Amino acid sequence: MSYKSIVSALTALNSTETNKTLIDTITVPQGVKAIVAVLVEMNAGQAGFTTLENISGILELESDDMAPWGGTQAFLTGVITAVTSGAVWSPPVTHPTNIPVSPGAKIKGSMTMDLALTINNKARFQLVFE
Repeated sequence: MSYKSIVSALTALNSTETNKTLIDTITVPQGVKAIVAVLVEMNAGQAGFTTLENISGILELESDDMAPWGGTQAFLTGVITAVTSGAVWSPPVTHPTNIPVSPGAKIKGSMTMDLALTINNKARFQLVFE
């Protein structure tokens, strides 16, 4: 069994509002048949959050090239709480999956925060293929 992994860019979100923000688009590599894990990470490497502000959201994977899985899949980020006004970071949340893919297909990853935050945080995702 062989695995390939692709990590998206670390992208600033429009998280002072609850708008969907495109993080990155990943091309499915050749020689794979499924996404076997999705990891999502939120990173707010700057101070400014309100103390006890909950930070959570939804990662959506979308593809016009892969109709068998309906074109959209959603994954929770988990929740982190800013215990001070300092910077916060969430360890990646891992979602085991078995989503069929087509090599060469484009997968867009977008994040929507659950609540409007004090400052904009950043996010990235990782796809693990088999």
